[in-house]
Amino acid sequence: MEHKIKLIEVYSDIAGDRKGASLGVTELRKSSENLNSEYFNKFISHKVEDENHAYEKESEFKNAKYIDRITMVVERLANKVKEVRLEGDFPIILAGDHASCAGTMHGLRMAHPNEVIGVVYIDAHADIHSPYTSDSGNMHGMPLAMACGIDNKESMVHDITPKEKEYWDKLKNLAGVKDASIDPRNVVFCAIRDFQQAEQDVIDKYSIPVHTVEDITLAGITNTVKVISEQLSHCDHIYISFDVDSVDPVYIPGTGTPVSKGLSYEQALHLNMELIKNEKVCCWEMAEINPMYNNHVDDSLKIFEILEQVTNKLIKHY
Repeated sequence: MEHKIKLIEVYSDIAGDRKGASLGVTELRKSSENLNSEYFNKFISHKVEDENHAYEKESEFKNAKYIDRITMVVERLANKVKEVRLEGDFPIILAGDHASCAGTMHGLRMAHPNEVIGVVYIDAHADIHSPYTSDSGNMHGMPLAMACGIDNKESMVHDITPKEKEYWDKLKNLAGVKDASIDPRNVVFCAIRDFQQAEQDVIDKYSIPVHTVEDITLAGITNTVKVISEQLSHCDHIYISFDVDSVDPVYIPGTGTPVSKGLSYEQALHLNMELIKNEKVCCWEMAEINPMYNNHVDDSLKIFEILEQVTNKLIKHY
């Protein structure tokens, strides 16, 4: 199984306000060395070219900052995910800011154009804003809208420029299929707790299931995963996106947008380990590691241990 796993490293760091997510993958590699792990020697790894030099200057796009550069990164990642899947391999994506995960979803649809893809989105945020609804214009809050082809003009707070619209339309249609890469009805949220009314409107419109931290705690990990599997049972493939800010910053402070009342470290670990056992899972992703905000020297080690243990569980069940 080890030869069937391919790592895809994305160092992009231009989609949020707080910089440092580009250091996350490097920190994982350091943690592996510090723990005398052979993790990064076991698997072939591909690196996606970033556009981080862009934030040396202010973006010309107010409602979708750096959308021109982010489009390039998303497209590169989509093509790499497509390539890995068509080779019959399992991609593990180690990403910087979460905007790039739109590329993961588009790439999966490009590789499986006639099949249904489900998404388990483990995050403190819903990330389903569009340039029409976002107050900040930060695109790490928009990847699901990109992949689901959602403008949400019913909740719009401003219009966007023709050039912004041109890039946004390209981002929504990168897979080149007649419909959206992801049907929002095939998304399941876990641990979201910091989102705006415009995003709630989308959740309500498409009846997107939400498993809150309280729900997960009360039901337990095993029962939660069982329900998620039932909710996505009609899907041919399942993609898991794990943003480390889903975890309470008491346990993992090293992320750019920490939100209190999150998952415990053990919950996050076991949730991912149980989800990865589903034979329909075709891709797993970890994003938004920002070591600039660590409190302790072992914070990064704990994140790497999630990566390694989830991968080991995958090897047993893939």
